[in-house]
Amino acid sequence: MFAGIFGALQTASQRVAAATFTQSVLGGPQTQAVRGMAKLKTHKGTAKRWKAIAKGLYQRRQVGLRHLNRRLTPDSRRGKHSPVVCTPGQKRHLDRLLPYSQ
Repeated sequence: MFAGIFGALQTASQRVAAATFTQSVLGGPQTQAVRGMAKLKTHKGTAKRWKAIAKGLYQRRQVGLRHLNRRLTPDSRRGKHSPVVCTPGQKRHLDRLLPYSQ
């Protein structure tokens, strides 16, 4: 009754079949050292908003040009057309959120 549960009571062919099934499910007998380091995940919301530039920094669009712009002067509206570069504190966070951008 419990022959399939306990390893001592399994036959040799059952043990080989179980080992083969385990290797096929887990991708073979590889270890973490053989596969290498795990892949880092890119934060997709950040990737859509920030772009890496040549200096190793990041830039994004200026906020505040979607609606309610009548109250702004033309100079301040035009000033929002230029991109914004990240600060050193933001760069530390962005380097972690965008690991493959540089």
